[in-house]
Amino acid sequence: MTNIPIGLIAGLILAPMILTCFAVAFIAHKYVDAIEERLPNCSFVKTTKDAFSAGGLIGKVMRGGVIAMVLMMPALSARRGVVDAKEVKNLPRHYKNLLIIPVIILFVLFFSLIALRVSAYFIESH
Repeated sequence: MTNIPIGLIAGLILAPMILTCFAVAFIAHKYVDAIEERLPNCSFVKTTKDAFSAGGLIGKVMRGGVIAMVLMMPALSARRGVVDAKEVKNLPRHYKNLLIIPVIILFVLFFSLIALRVSAYFIESH
């Protein structure tokens, strides 16, 4: 297998990754403040907001990532006492989907890119 098809496949994986990164930035810009308002008793969210509120768009993306992590593991976060489980449960479903779905897409695409590179390495070495 030559490098050209591997490069094309990598490009086909990178293009949706870049689009998803733009979507994450848009979601963070538009919705992170509204989501944080719905989680006023979550100390982890409040601490993250204090730490990254001066960071502009990158800070909002970081805050959205923290909230997405909390939403993906609500039981663990509630057990550690960093979030209010009732607030997380009462957060509207569309907010949860807005944060979790892009993270999962980026995770799958990133590991697809790694798998492509590992497979290309083994193909080239044999």
